[in-house]
Amino acid sequence: MSTLSKTKKAAKCLLTLSLDQEGRVDEGKVRSILDSLRENPPLDHMSLLKEYHTEVRRLLPTYECKLELGENEQEEVRTILSAKVNAAKEGNFALDSTQNSRLIAGYKLRVGDDVYEDSIDQRLENLRKSLS
Repeated sequence: MSTLSKTKKAAKCLLTLSLDQEGRVDEGKVRSILDSLRENPPLDHMSLLKEYHTEVRRLLPTYECKLELGENEQEEVRTILSAKVNAAKEGNFALDSTQNSRLIAGYKLRVGDDVYEDSIDQRLENLRKSLS
C-alpha cells in the first residue's frame, strides 16, 4: 500500500473519530485529535493533517443550511423554511440567515449542496427562458 493511500485511510479514520452521534463534526473531538497529533506527531504528519483537513471540509457543508432573504422579509419566512428543511432532511439544521440586498423579494436557501430559490429575479429569469 502506498504512503498516500495510507495517509488517506488514516485521515478518514480520524474523521470518523471526529463525528458526534448525529454524524456531524464535533469541534471538541477535532481539538482532541489535533492535540494528540501535536503531542505525538506521526511520520509525514503534514500530509496527514492536509488530508484530514480536506475530509473535514468536505463533510461540513452537508449539514449547513444558509438562507438569504430580501431586505423586507419577515421572521415568519425563516421559521417556516426552518421547519420544512428539518422535516424534509430528517435532521436538526440551524438556519444561518442573512439579508441580501440584491434579492428584491423572496429567498435563496442552500442546504448542503442543494440550492432552492424563490425570488423575483429567478422567476423573471425562468419567464425569459420560457419565452426564448
